[in-house]
Amino acid sequence: MICTLREFLKSVQPENTFRLFQYTDEVYKEKKCYSPVALKKKNGGLRVLQVPNERLKRLQRQMLPYLQDAEISPCAAAYIKGRNLLDHAGFHTNSRVLVKLDIEDFFGSVSFQQVFHAVDEALKRSPLAENNREITWFVSKVCTLNGSLPQGAPTSPILSNMVFLSLDQRISSYCIKRGIRYTRYSDDMFFSGDFQVQSLIAFIRKLLGQQEYVLNEKKIAVAGSGRQQKVTGVVVNERPQTDRKYRREIRQSIYYIGKYGLEEHLRMNGIISEDKDKLQVMVNELQKLIGRIVFVLQIDPRNNEFQEYKKISIELLNRVPIIWNS
Repeated sequence: MICTLREFLKSVQPENTFRLFQYTDEVYKEKKCYSPVALKKKNGGLRVLQVPNERLKRLQRQMLPYLQDAEISPCAAAYIKGRNLLDHAGFHTNSRVLVKLDIEDFFGSVSFQQVFHAVDEALKRSPLAENNREITWFVSKVCTLNGSLPQGAPTSPILSNMVFLSLDQRISSYCIKRGIRYTRYSDDMFFSGDFQVQSLIAFIRKLLGQQEYVLNEKKIAVAGSGRQQKVTGVVVNERPQTDRKYRREIRQSIYYIGKYGLEEHLRMNGIISEDKDKLQVMVNELQKLIGRIVFVLQIDPRNNEFQEYKKISIELLNRVPIIWNS
């Protein structure tokens, strides 16, 4: 078992261990190690990630085994091996009301002090290293940027679940007493059952505020049984299934690809143009289509219709270079 910081550094990088300390320098990390990456949100706008370079990312991944024995609430559904999207969504089926609450800037709101405490607790449970404050400090420094969790680092998901443990426990205790089902998928909290909605929202708002989190008031969503209830993109009114519109759009794509061919279908939709690499666009769009089909099958694995769509799309993807060259 690793007992000292020196032993820990040697286990990570046997030679030139002193160079690892550059990753504890905030100025160095910000200027040399992280790059902003903008992703489009489904509802418009951009989400900016801070993505570490390959060397730092590799080092952060070496931290993960030391965190894997950390205590994480059973209410947490994201980033955990063995907990899948279907189980998470299925937990909320057949409810009188479903409430979805969102935390503003979730990763950015997690402080270095919270990470330090969570890592310290994780090392107490780890069979790999003793609970050494110097190791705790080093791991926490390597996995944070400017005093918070960078959304884009491979360690941020598990650390966010570790930090949120105490809040998950308090929320769960509140919900159990009132017969409310509660799960959290990253920064999205879902509540279902038969309960007083405004009382719940007021409790969560106050609880988050006490820990310096902020409830995103613009993203509060409440759906009764007469409306479509969705949990992480899955409709849960009666049984877990993907949105009807989502499935219809996939059917239409498969139909038009079969009728007009892939290239003409993409051209008709303005996806292919003369100034683009047509082959790469065709490959990218087919990969997106397969991803959407796979999502449907994750929720409904026995759906023969979409199993066939998956087969057709994969066969077409494998044939694209041949079709293009001919």
